[in-house]
Amino acid sequence: MVWINRIIILFFFSFFSSNISSNELSDDEQMYFNFIDLNNDDQISLLEINQSISLIFQIVDFNKDGFISKSEISELKTIIDSLK
Repeated sequence: MVWINRIIILFFFSFFSSNISSNELSDDEQMYFNFIDLNNDDQISLLEINQSISLIFQIVDFNKDGFISKSEISELKTIIDSLK
């Protein structure tokens, strides 16, 4: 699970660093920030990142077998696309 933490952290920082020239977050960036800032203190701790990763894992692991399969990722993409 450590590698998932690193991937999420790298994704998170690369996502936010793409808009580093702006002082304000875009709507999408603010949404991601709010999702990870679990206690709403306008700061993200490592604990909150780990808790968010655990929550995301539980949501994506549809069959609750403790693993995320390619089919579960595909199903998640379908759900996200249908919400757009």
